[in-house]
Amino acid sequence: MTATDPGAPAGLVDLDPYAPELTEPTVWEVYEAARAAGPVARSPRRGGFWVLTGYDDVRAVLRDPATFSSASGHRIPTDGTQHAIPIDVDPPLHTAYRKLMVPALSPARVRRLRPFLESTVTGLVGRFAGRGGGDFVREVALPLPLAVLTELVGFAPDTVERFREVTEAMWSGLDADGGTVDFVGARRQVYDLMAAELDAHRGHPADDVVTDLLGAEVDGRPLEEDERISILATFAVAGHETTMNAAATLVHLVVDHPGLQERLRADPDLVPGVVEEMLRHRSPAQNFARRATCPVTVAGQQVAEGDALLLSLAAANRDPDRFGDPDRFDPDRDSRGHLGFGWGIHQCPGGVLARTELQILLRALLEHPPMQRTGDVTWSGLQGGNHLGPTSLPIGFSADPKL
Repeated sequence: MTATDPGAPAGLVDLDPYAPELTEPTVWEVYEAARAAGPVARSPRRGGFWVLTGYDDVRAVLRDPATFSSASGHRIPTDGTQHAIPIDVDPPLHTAYRKLMVPALSPARVRRLRPFLESTVTGLVGRFAGRGGGDFVREVALPLPLAVLTELVGFAPDTVERFREVTEAMWSGLDADGGTVDFVGARRQVYDLMAAELDAHRGHPADDVVTDLLGAEVDGRPLEEDERISILATFAVAGHETTMNAAATLVHLVVDHPGLQERLRADPDLVPGVVEEMLRHRSPAQNFARRATCPVTVAGQQVAEGDALLLSLAAANRDPDRFGDPDRFDPDRDSRGHLGFGWGIHQCPGGVLARTELQILLRALLEHPPMQRTGDVTWSGLQGGNHLGPTSLPIGFSADPKL
């Protein structure tokens, strides 16, 4: 971890991950203010927490779950009101839970799913282009992951249609004053949907994740119902939120960089690198919290047992000591090692699926006339203190091949 004077006081930064002004482009200015305050800054918001922005420091904490626990919640405040499985669980139980999810997201499963992904993307993009475009978020970026969840997990179409509504209600429950009562109440709506799915599958089993969880065991015992519900909720929320934001952000960046579409058409092998650079440069999942399990020194700063830390993956992905000229979106950059999917034991298990979806999507879009923005893009705030992406992205198609 970065070496600093352990006796030096930590710099202060006014960072509230739920503040409505934390959106494009202000969010990056706040991260830079945190970086300028030192490798470990201090925010007085939400009861107070440490803020890490350096690539090496963030990655080191992510790799040490024994010292930096997730069990109190992966969002600020780490007060124990959050308990999403497996992200808010420490080993060894975390390992057992994760084993239940990995088969559905393994590279082999994604390979078998590829024909469905290609068919789904081709249909969505073809209809979108056939209409001359529209709001890319509403018409492509959101329907894509919802369709995948139906196929991959076994959710009913009526259930996935409500995912966006109940997820937005949950995020809005984390209000500007730090209350969590509304959050807990809104989260119950998500859990009620998952409970209904489990009940439906009891009556009509299928070859899918929901049915598998009905007979699953962890540590030699059957899963409790609330464990099944929490695992499914993780699939539901994380499975659509991050992919939706990533897909819309990818198209936004490609459209706003002149000549990039022409380059990609001439050399489709550039597509994976563009996807990786988007994940680094815009980090759809931006911040995760941990709690210190013992007194520890982080980047020269003494952190007390029980202190909360906010690990800014987004800021770490723009650490100039790791990525040169980090604020520039550079499709030719070697972005390997970015923290767009996290790191360590909690690294996103859906990374292979997300990369595959995004690459298929971009290749499909390149088969149509060049895209162009037909209006202003609007952005979310940090949903849940973490997720950032366009809420509206008006896109049209042009006959100009230079776009």
